Amino acid sequence: MSKAPKYERVVAYTLITFLRPFNMRWATATYIFFLRRWGTRFTGRPAYISGKVDIDGTDYSLVSLGEGVTLSGNARILTHDWSPYTVGKAMGIQTTNPLGRILPVTIGDYSFIGTGSIVMPGASIGRGCIIGAGSVVRGSIPDFSIVIGNPGQIIGDTRDYLAKKFPEHVALIAQSRDEKD
Repeated sequence: MSKAPKYERVVAYTLITFLRPFNMRWATATYIFFLRRWGTRFTGRPAYISGKVDIDGTDYSLVSLGEGVTLSGNARILTHDWSPYTVGKAMGIQTTNPLGRILPVTIGDYSFIGTGSIVMPGASIGRGCIIGAGSVVRGSIPDFSIVIGNPGQIIGDTRDYLAKKFPEHVALIAQSRDEKD
């Protein structure tokens, strides 16, 4: 289990909060430094992690972030669920160990997690996904999905979205691929 000491989290979040108004790049780099130190797994360099992102501190090593990932402000990544313990007590279930789940979370390369989104324990978000602001994501999200809502629902494909909204850029990408072949 990889857990950050409380004093170190206080120092990290104070430093990030101080840096954020002056230089977002430094704040992001500082946060990434501490997340690595606490055990978060990176498969590449994230594009941006807001200093206001809350990554569950139960076990940082259960969180894996891909290349070019963006985590917007007030997004939350959870790796634990202790609600069965609370509900179980109401039902008279007495155990020596609390009922609960601790599950890994994976966010694939070049995925975007919108403001206020919650990524639930066990979620696996594929490559090139857009998670809309305020969405609650659980389960497996296929590559290039657009997810919105609570509970999160897949409403489209990011490739179609880019082709529709930014056709000139998609045409340049197709042209550069043709020139390589």
